[in-house]
Amino acid sequence: MTRLPLLLAGLFTLAAVAPAQSPPAPEPTIDINASGGSAAPGSNTGTSTVSGKVNLPPGWKITVHTLTLRYRQAGGSASLNVFAPVKGSTFTFEAKIELPTGSYDVQGLIDVKDAAGREKQITSGSKGVVIR
Repeated sequence: MTRLPLLLAGLFTLAAVAPAQSPPAPEPTIDINASGGSAAPGSNTGTSTVSGKVNLPPGWKITVHTLTLRYRQAGGSASLNVFAPVKGSTFTFEAKIELPTGSYDVQGLIDVKDAAGREKQITSGSKGVVIR
């Protein structure tokens, strides 16, 4: 019977000593918009356009101002990398590429650095592109 009060006292002591959890620091993100176009008559290629923005919380910096767009054809394992310059104080980008007809997934990647100088690669979510 004396064990229960001792156990409860120990738990309350641990709870009081535990430091308060601070919310996680904001992480950089990439927003992309992707669209595909129609192939010209008699052609098996069309244009894909990808645009977007790199969002950097205070203290973060872009390591190299070039974003990699990785195109992967649906069901395939190989990818095609396209490089897009990241411009201006708002860190926007746009790239156009001619692709054979088909369905593709495109994802953006870029290297960033936090206030302590630690580098990290961030990626966007995947977007679908169809060239018809």
